[in-house]
Amino acid sequence: MALSREAAWRYVGRVRASTAISSIVLAQTSAQLAVEALTRPTYRQAASRDNANEFLRRLNGRETQENRARVYRWREIKEGHLAQIELDALQPKPMTLHRLLLHRTS
Repeated sequence: MALSREAAWRYVGRVRASTAISSIVLAQTSAQLAVEALTRPTYRQAASRDNANEFLRRLNGRETQENRARVYRWREIKEGHLAQIELDALQPKPMTLHRLLLHRTS
């Protein structure tokens, strides 16, 4: 099955050998795909180089930091409606493990 030119492989595993069960599963899967197709946004836009640079820039705002000596550092930086959270490992050398950029609505 495909949904908006994307294969819906996650549903293939539900189909079993029994014909009766297969038809029930197929009906349920079709209904789920129909609902997903109606609720999925249809407008898609590719990110530009400027979008990527804006996303990767470090925020300049109020910074909250928590760390455990020589183990990890957790940082949250808030700038307007944006919040950036970073988790860094400090051993054997400093390295960013996770980075999350959120657009806060409140």
